[in-house]
Amino acid sequence: MKRSSRQRPKSSLLLYLFVIAALVLSAWYGRTRSAPDIRPHLQEIYPEAASFTVLEGVYAVLDERGETLGWAASGSANGYAGPLQLLVGIDTTGTVSGTSVINHRETPVFWRMVRFPEFFSEITGTPFEKIDYSYEDVVGVTGATRSSDAIVASVRQAVARVAGERFEVTIPIPIPPWEFGFFEIMIMVLFAGAVASRYLNRPMSQGWRWISQVFALVLLGFWENSPITLTKLTGFLAGWFPEVRTNLAIYLLVGGFVLSVLIFGRSLYCTHLCPFGAIQRFINLIGGKSIHLPVWSVKLMRKMRDVIVFGAVVTALAMAQPGLAHYEPFAALFSLKGSMLQWFLLLIVLLLSLIMDRPWCNFMCPMRTGEWALQDIRDRVARTRRGSHESRERGDQT
Repeated sequence: MKRSSRQRPKSSLLLYLFVIAALVLSAWYGRTRSAPDIRPHLQEIYPEAASFTVLEGVYAVLDERGETLGWAASGSANGYAGPLQLLVGIDTTGTVSGTSVINHRETPVFWRMVRFPEFFSEITGTPFEKIDYSYEDVVGVTGATRSSDAIVASVRQAVARVAGERFEVTIPIPIPPWEFGFFEIMIMVLFAGAVASRYLNRPMSQGWRWISQVFALVLLGFWENSPITLTKLTGFLAGWFPEVRTNLAIYLLVGGFVLSVLIFGRSLYCTHLCPFGAIQRFINLIGGKSIHLPVWSVKLMRKMRDVIVFGAVVTALAMAQPGLAHYEPFAALFSLKGSMLQWFLLLIVLLLSLIMDRPWCNFMCPMRTGEWALQDIRDRVARTRRGSHESRERGDQT
């Protein structure tokens, strides 16, 4: 169901100011919360530790007699939903004593998908100069590559800090190469095709839409498991921008979403590239029905959706945990690793798709809230420009 600008309620300026203020204050509170206590993590790595001192970011761990047990340093890298920070301990012989995760902002589903205990057990007891940072079996965890990459990068950063400060050994920190290949090219092709299809006749436009959604379902869904999620957007709002070199795809998707709404008044991502929207359309073909709900119920569900999205984002920002905003059922469908809530939502949406046109997209998707907000802003700017132009014309006539 497409909503025209005439049907779309015009949000008041006061409401916009309230939403912006709430988001800014929540993000500020989340970023300025007290740092986590490092002592329990040092104690986890060095159970016999009695005290510690810190210099240049490296912790010297001492026993009860004041003798040095080893050193420890933290490393941080961006994962799927934000920075991941961990602690690595190295004893006086240069051997890794242990590791401890200080803080992470990954969703529970993604965190469970990363086999980090195996990675940590592999490097514990290994001289820091002999650590193998490739670990293909750990880094290549399907659907959680960003999280596992962040773990490896954090370990390398922490080891490099201790090695440089205490052992005068330089551990190189490589610059990641640009990830630009078939997947990124296909995203641009699909967006370009979506733009071109706007100027085709209706049968050809609909045909391209079906083709693009098949590719989106396979590529963005089951192959890469990389749809736009509220967790990723919340991470952006929190100021945690993933490395462009290794995350170009998400910037292409979000950029295409925003620009298409502002330019064309409609999200081409939602209509052509969303893999979850595609699966709903395909299931609706099987059901062969598309019932229409009463107008009052549609308005109520959309308002409830907007409130849920606002509450989820504000809570996630205030807790500095973008993963808390993750309730979309994408992981349950595309990686078969969802939470109980996600599995429940997936079942409901798939069943409703048999008799309704894209129930998630129309009534529950957070992206639709963002789309309509951008549409409203676009309409406001257009009305302001028309008013200014009409005023100039009246001035010229007088």
